Amino acid sequence: MGGTDGCILFLVHGLMDKLQYRAATAKGGVKTLLFSSSALLLWLFLLLLTPDLLHSSAWVLLLICCLLGLLAGYAKLTEPFYVVELDQQGFCYIHHKGHWRIPWTGLFFVAVPELDGKQIAYIGVKLKSYDDFLAQLQPRLAVHLMVEQRHLLIAALGSNCPSGTCPTDLMVEVGEYRGTTRSYKGAIAMFARRMQLLRQLTGFDLFIPMSAIGPEPAEFCRKVNQIRLQCLDNTVT
Repeated sequence: MGGTDGCILFLVHGLMDKLQYRAATAKGGVKTLLFSSSALLLWLFLLLLTPDLLHSSAWVLLLICCLLGLLAGYAKLTEPFYVVELDQQGFCYIHHKGHWRIPWTGLFFVAVPELDGKQIAYIGVKLKSYDDFLAQLQPRLAVHLMVEQRHLLIAALGSNCPSGTCPTDLMVEVGEYRGTTRSYKGAIAMFARRMQLLRQLTGFDLFIPMSAIGPEPAEFCRKVNQIRLQCLDNTVT
């Protein structure tokens, strides 16, 4: 087993068993929590010695910083240790609210999307089939992804509707979604319509934040696309 550039590769009998990318957003959680806890304890100790410090706005601000540090450290610790797993069957994205998985046969490619000629802070994933993906998508995860990526939708709409007025059909995310093999309602139907809209606006269906992947998104995309081809050709080395 060896680790390079935020990923860990496991080899079994010369074949790729699993390639795991550690979540960049999860790093430093323990240090942040310990530092903030120590600062808060020191703050309380000094307050016991000098109660009048509580009337100082600077000390109140320091307390707020300590509490925010505790929240940030806790948030990092609750993030999944690995954000992406690649194996001989497919591609898995792990979110703290769930996960989704795409078999290699259902994936076209991954790349960094662009809006107005500028790369956005996401890895874009293009699917071959919506039905296979939606069948395993958890409604809880679908809702959280739509909320988290709302600003991405707004940016994409702004880029494709420079006048500020988009066709009303672009904004429709409610109602039943009819796939090739079945129909969907509720959160899954809304997510499917969101994927359709984002594909129309950006060329991609799913998005993974670059902040979760690390500093080399282009290398990540190259690696994923390469492994996909190798697995489909049964030539993984």
